[in-house]
Amino acid sequence: MKRFVWCICLLLVVLLGCQRPAESGKTEEERKVLACIDDSVEAMSVHAPEIIKKALTSATDSLTYYEYYVRKAKYFCLSATPDSMYPILDQTISYCKLQPATERRNSLLAYAYNCKAIAYHNYRKNPDEVIRLYKDATTLLANSDAKDQMPKVCANLGDAYIFKSQLPEAAACYRRALFLVDSLGLPSSENITLYLGLATIYLQLNDFDTSLKYYQQTEKYFSQMSVGMQAYYLNNYGNYYYYTKNYKASLQKFLAMKAFLEKHHKTDTFDMYLCKLNLADVYLNLDKVALSEKYLDEIEPWFAENGNEVSIYYVNSIRIGQAVKQGNMAKVKDILSHEKGSDSMEFSLRQIRNRYLRKYYEAIGDYRGAYDNLRTDVQQNDSLEHNRIKMRASEIMDRFAQDTIRLHHNLEMEHKNAVVQRAYAITVAAISLVVVIILVFALLVMRSRKRNAQDKMRNMQLRLACVRNRISPHFVFNVLNGKILKSDEHDANDLLDLTKLIRANLDLSCRLDVTLREELDFVKRYVDVEKQLVGDDFEFAINIAESVNIDQVRIPSMFVQILVENAFVHGLKGWDGHKIIHIGISKEGKNTCIKVRDNGPGFDIRSVGKKRTGLNVITQTIVIVNERNKNKMNFSLNNEQENGKAVGCVATIVIPDNIKLFI
Repeated sequence: MKRFVWCICLLLVVLLGCQRPAESGKTEEERKVLACIDDSVEAMSVHAPEIIKKALTSATDSLTYYEYYVRKAKYFCLSATPDSMYPILDQTISYCKLQPATERRNSLLAYAYNCKAIAYHNYRKNPDEVIRLYKDATTLLANSDAKDQMPKVCANLGDAYIFKSQLPEAAACYRRALFLVDSLGLPSSENITLYLGLATIYLQLNDFDTSLKYYQQTEKYFSQMSVGMQAYYLNNYGNYYYYTKNYKASLQKFLAMKAFLEKHHKTDTFDMYLCKLNLADVYLNLDKVALSEKYLDEIEPWFAENGNEVSIYYVNSIRIGQAVKQGNMAKVKDILSHEKGSDSMEFSLRQIRNRYLRKYYEAIGDYRGAYDNLRTDVQQNDSLEHNRIKMRASEIMDRFAQDTIRLHHNLEMEHKNAVVQRAYAITVAAISLVVVIILVFALLVMRSRKRNAQDKMRNMQLRLACVRNRISPHFVFNVLNGKILKSDEHDANDLLDLTKLIRANLDLSCRLDVTLREELDFVKRYVDVEKQLVGDDFEFAINIAESVNIDQVRIPSMFVQILVENAFVHGLKGWDGHKIIHIGISKEGKNTCIKVRDNGPGFDIRSVGKKRTGLNVITQTIVIVNERNKNKMNFSLNNEQENGKAVGCVATIVIPDNIKLFI
């Protein structure tokens, strides 16, 4: 029986050993062959198909065969016949799904998904499927023998999000790619293309200064890029100059891209056709219509044959611009009547189309159409601004999180040091107790030493408590100041206003009463920051009667600010139409009257005193002040009525002259 069991075990070992080659990692020879194929495919060498064919005949197992075979799909993806790759990819994916989930199998399947997503993305097909494929590829690579490819796939996923105008998500993908380069210990040169992707994102956000910074950082590493990335860089840099309307500089970049592709024998590729398409648009904006038509005539049949709807849309946009310059309005009408819907097109292409359409509408006298067209662009620009603010906030929070982690680490180290010192003190105390039994003098010495150690510990704990209490505002100001230095002028001014507001708030909140001038200065700063949240249709005014000396009138701090904040939060936010907040200050006998008025929906009397903490602070403070004064402060809150309907709210504070506010 024992011999039978041993025979079974030996047979299992032999069977497992026979299966090992397919499950194990690649041999050194296989790695060299794959590297040779990848280099030839990336360079679009004319010898690439022959190299792949030779490798396929030398494959020793199915997994190795498909690793070589799928490179053939990548070659077709980069060529002028991309449709030839789909059968190869489908066969590879079907094969992988039948295999056990090993690291090599995951690498192969991820490669196929990534290749298929690139093809869809290049021809602007199935954007949701592109994102799914890239996500699946990233998941597979995390458990593969090709983890070094994860940053590139993350960057591709970012490009897919750019196409869908989900720019914050795109930026998050690129930040993750940068993190992966660092965590995987990859060469810093891997960051070059990631910086190029970030430049593209900021270009989409119309943040041209930040975009240019990344392009200039990438330019010095141009020679280290692959041929494909060099073409991508020249194309995007040309787009930067195009969107900043520096058409001459844009022309130079696209001509450089064309010469570069010709030098590397990539004349019949998607990159070359895209380059010529961009040249046609630039020449149109330089009033060289004949050259623009020449390039369009060369490339339009190819895009139509490959069913590239996005490129055809762009071609038609340029045709519209050409027709308007030539005064052929009938041609524009014909193009628009035969074209499919364009709602799914990316915003940058719709902007170009809208710019040419506005010229068309102006030429035919359709000013309503031109206005509606311009309003659409403005709405999209507002969306871009929202994305830009969201990205800025995300970047600040990322840095804040990193600094917070570092801060917590430092505090934890200090805590551990304190524990060690406490343990040391206990040890000393224990030794002292033993010494006390032997010698009274030693007892006195040790007791004194222990008392000193405890005093030091108390001082240290007090200092730590002080640091903890102060670290939050200091840290926030440091982060904001750092951000101000790195931001452009507009963002820096906004952040500077916010910083001044916070500092003023800290100052006023520590004082029980202030002059009316100080209170109004703070309210102005607060309104400058808050008004961005209620839209452009907002009016704010402060009217001070000549009989009022705002430097002599003192009020409890934050009173006016609380009323203005309530007007924003409970009155104007979410309120359509023209929004108003007026502050009126007048003299009524021996009293100073302060009125804060808004034109919101009014207030619900049932909610006052229940949820509005600010109003409770005002009323309770007035009660305390009135207890020690003969002449009383007064506060009232009333709705303004018009035809029986609330058309606003007025909050009134009456302050007697020479009132004693606080001791």
